[in-house]
Amino acid sequence: MWARRWLDTDRGLEPVQAPLLAAIAERVHAGPLTAFDIGCGPGSTTIAVANALPKASIIAADISAALVEVARARTAGLSNVRVVEGDAEQLAGSEGPFDLFFSRHGVMFFADPVRAFRSFHSASSPGAPIVFSCFQSWGSNPWASELANAAAGKPLPPPGRESGGFAFADPDYVLKLLGDSRWRDAQRHAVSFRYVVGEGENAADEALSFMTEIGPASRILESLPEAERKAAVERMRGVIEQHAEAGGIVFPAAAWIWSAFAS
Repeated sequence: MWARRWLDTDRGLEPVQAPLLAAIAERVHAGPLTAFDIGCGPGSTTIAVANALPKASIIAADISAALVEVARARTAGLSNVRVVEGDAEQLAGSEGPFDLFFSRHGVMFFADPVRAFRSFHSASSPGAPIVFSCFQSWGSNPWASELANAAAGKPLPPPGRESGGFAFADPDYVLKLLGDSRWRDAQRHAVSFRYVVGEGENAADEALSFMTEIGPASRILESLPEAERKAAVERMRGVIEQHAEAGGIVFPAAAWIWSAFAS
């Protein structure tokens, strides 16, 4: 599903790309270096970093074979990129050391995040930076919270720290995680952006199709009895239509850009 809808997810997260690249550029030199993209997805951030740092040698990893196939096709013309399928934690250890770790919304899915970040630290060059983005709080991302509440037909509590899109929403938790995994001088930068979920004449239908297949509301729909799903989808449509504006369906969204250095 993620591979089939990568253009939609890319469109939604596109505003995060520029501040993420700026944070990376501030923390590395423009000369030769080795870099690792954690959870590269369709390769969009890999491509952006490869273009911004043409002397970098980049390994991009994702656990999804379908997404790896997309990323390989898109990076075929880039001689400084290699896309590999597998667990990023293990691949970093076998392919390192690296002078840079980066990720656009790909670090929140490890079952044991402290172990994962320690693995990245072990695979890093001394002083290497790690730079990544992740979502802020559940409430500051109504594309998730409002639509999930609509699908459920009731207000839902925010997700906890379990593996998932909002696992790193709490900055105090992420700060401790980075410290416990030996990353120092951690800093965060807040990014508010417009999350576009549908465009054009059929924007509402496009947004509904997208949000019923990807994101928290889609998982709630899957859990409902068949007889209740139609009403849940119509409640979601009502929320989507409230966020219509000229040219599309746009929700407010918020992310963190984190950075730290290997001690």
